[in-house]
Amino acid sequence: MRAAGSTGLLARRARAVALRPPAFLAAWEATASPADVASAWPLAAPPCRSSCSSSSSSSSSSSSPMRVSKRSVAAGAGAAAAPRDLGAAFFGGKADLGAVSHSHAGRFYQRILPDAQVPFSSEEGRRLFTEALLAGSMENYFYLAEQFRTQDEPTFCGLSTLAMVLNSLRIDPMRTWKGAWRWFNEQNLACCTGPDEVREAGLSFDMFRCLAGCNGADAVARRAPEPHEAPELHAAFLAEFRTAVSAISRSQERECLVVCYSREALGQTGAGHFSPIGGYHEASDSVLIMDVARFKYPPPGL
Repeated sequence: MRAAGSTGLLARRARAVALRPPAFLAAWEATASPADVASAWPLAAPPCRSSCSSSSSSSSSSSSPMRVSKRSVAAGAGAAAAPRDLGAAFFGGKADLGAVSHSHAGRFYQRILPDAQVPFSSEEGRRLFTEALLAGSMENYFYLAEQFRTQDEPTFCGLSTLAMVLNSLRIDPMRTWKGAWRWFNEQNLACCTGPDEVREAGLSFDMFRCLAGCNGADAVARRAPEPHEAPELHAAFLAEFRTAVSAISRSQERECLVVCYSREALGQTGAGHFSPIGGYHEASDSVLIMDVARFKYPPPGL
């Protein structure tokens, strides 16, 4: 995705996380106004106090283009039957933070990225990726791409991101996933909190860091100064963040940087959201966000 403005400071608050086996997790939090947004691929992140955004946060079709079913099944005497959502029948109707009203259930199929952001598969997105790859700042992308996943629940962006990076770091969960296999997924990440609690209340930045540590990651947190603090502190944080992004993107070791950022600051629907950074394009001072909510926006974004 591309966002206009200066690199690093994304919305009113931003946070990020980095991992390396046994797991180096650098958690960041940045503070800025909505105008202070990364220049190309979106950067750091704001508070994900309770969840990644629910689609109910912005249900206006006028501002949110959507695609509906490609075809309908014939019913009766040539009449077209409306598509049926069988999710509740198969998976139950348990209430959670991502729940929406019946009138909005199954309403959306992806959204179009804001004009200021570049889809990964677009011509410009491929150019940025190629340039960053040739410059050596896409090294960690391949480890993450091997494990790229879509979050299973609207509130699971943090759990999905953590499962993705822990598997990319080859950290052995020492617990059974299915059958004879050990593996991380959203359902077996538990310690300070668990999937049932996250489904109902979302995942805070501090809980993300705690879960990372409980599951074998060495997590290091960084938080940006508050808006009222001295500009020099903000400048120092931004410089430190750029240094970390550049170092991790160029590292051939298995290490990752995760951000919790504000969708609102990028002109997207929703609020706080977790996703890993998959690379850095130094010429445009921008990062690649590998958005785990692939049902919502084209993945990943540049």
